[in-house]
Amino acid sequence: MSATWWSANPDKAAFERLTLIYTPIWMAIVALVMLTGVHARWGDLGFMVFGVGLAAPLLLAPLAAETPAQRASWLRLNLWLAIFVFVGNYVCTHYFFAVAGMRYGFPVSWTFEAELVGASGVDGKVPLFLYPMTHAYFATYHVGATVVHRYLSARFELGRAAQIALIAALAYGVAFAETFCMAVPALSEVFEYAERGRMLRWGSVFYGSFFIVSLPVFARVDEPETWPLGRTVASALAVSMTVVLVLDLWAKLIGSLGA
Repeated sequence: MSATWWSANPDKAAFERLTLIYTPIWMAIVALVMLTGVHARWGDLGFMVFGVGLAAPLLLAPLAAETPAQRASWLRLNLWLAIFVFVGNYVCTHYFFAVAGMRYGFPVSWTFEAELVGASGVDGKVPLFLYPMTHAYFATYHVGATVVHRYLSARFELGRAAQIALIAALAYGVAFAETFCMAVPALSEVFEYAERGRMLRWGSVFYGSFFIVSLPVFARVDEPETWPLGRTVASALAVSMTVVLVLDLWAKLIGSLGA
């Protein structure tokens, strides 16, 4: 089998290239905003414009696609991610508050989160602007891991067990990298974990389970055949529910990492 980074579906491959080209751009924008502290002068509207602006190139990409087939493929990929991102923010964030000791400190009042999810006494609010912002970085995570997994699997002719191990390693790497880069003293006023060291070591396993479920399914969207829209929605919802159950199981097994 010839090793390749990109999907055999040319329409999906175009989305993969677009996402990875855009990745260093959104990363640089976020780093500039967070490290300069300019966000401290923003209100709810400013943060919302920031979040939507980060996601806009990906969300509007179908409008600029070259062919109707490409537009349809890019729409399905964005739709899958949007559903997963919504459930992740709306429901799963509560598990990070309760289990991982995560805290948001953004100076915003526009929040949106599940009412009856989360341990008693955990007062966690999810800033609304994080929904579109998460779309940008989850696109990077899923596309980046997909292309690496595709290439290494073909390059080394990995069997099923080795491919599963590779997915687990990529999932852990994504979780560890995000924690390492975001949970730093410079950003502690807006984002932190109660115990950064424990989150890096053990919390990355907890967070990584998020992607162990989602990565292999996202990699199959529109492969080898084009997916109907209904299948795309059902797939994203099924993966989202599975992640909720996995996180809840972790909560039963490990309790709080922030204690």
